Amino acid sequence: MEKYKDSDVELMSILLKLQEQTSPIRMSIGYTVGGTVRRGIILYEAAPKVIETLIEKGYTCDLNGCGMRVYKL
Repeated sequence: MEKYKDSDVELMSILLKLQEQTSPIRMSIGYTVGGTVRRGIILYEAAPKVIETLIEKGYTCDLNGCGMRVYKL
């Protein structure tokens, strides 16, 4: 089984710290598209400060039908 990338582990740690400082974050670790399981972190609900902080730290946020996918290039 493939492990999560270091950037995904770092992102989960950042989200945990941000949740303690702002409000609850509703997210998913992994998602499905057309019956295919995909890796990635999807945000469903998060305070604007969370998104601002992630962008400042170099993360990309893509809004799609599943929610907002967050990743580092």
